[in-house]
Amino acid sequence: MKKISAYDYLYNAIRTGDIKPGQTLTERGLAESLGVSRTPIREAIRRLEEQGLVTYTPHKGVKVITLSVEKVAQLYEVRELLEGLAARNLAQFHTPEIIEELNDYIVIAEKEALKNNVKELSNINSEFHLALAKFSKNVYLEIIMNMLQTQIGLMMSTSLSYTGRPLKNIEEHKMILEAIKSGDGDFAESTAKHHVRNARDYALKKIGKGGE
Repeated sequence: MKKISAYDYLYNAIRTGDIKPGQTLTERGLAESLGVSRTPIREAIRRLEEQGLVTYTPHKGVKVITLSVEKVAQLYEVRELLEGLAARNLAQFHTPEIIEELNDYIVIAEKEALKNNVKELSNINSEFHLALAKFSKNVYLEIIMNMLQTQIGLMMSTSLSYTGRPLKNIEEHKMILEAIKSGDGDFAESTAKHHVRNARDYALKKIGKGGE
């Protein structure tokens, strides 16, 4: 089995909430827990900082970001526009192969939801939304979605942690797929936007309870 890199470990731990917002990361502690030298840890932290997932403050060290309510709202505002456009384009350009691949994500998600496996569900959820961007026939939309995915991933895990949300989320994905299959661009766009707004509301509730 391939050993996971220090970066992949930290990225996944932050995205799934195993490493909490505001938590301090130390090179020595991480190197000891992962059984590696401090060099790959240092490189991993540098990449995470570039992606906006951690921040360095002199005399305080490296901490995982804590997104404010305002920043989360802004993130979802941009995501709503992008995914609405992706769904609109797919309503015009989809193929049977694209529909089949998107449906495969939904089928897998249903299985993980029955296991209450929020971590894996979050991974599949991310893949579904990145696939929408990939198939949208807009290369810049795909690039921007990939750039934002690290922080969007943080919020996906937060939103999906609500009881009942995973199954509701899957139903909304089915609705998006049906809207795309209809060929109606307006309908597909509005359905995708509605889904993102729902996810935003759940994420904001969770953050609000955290006192941010």
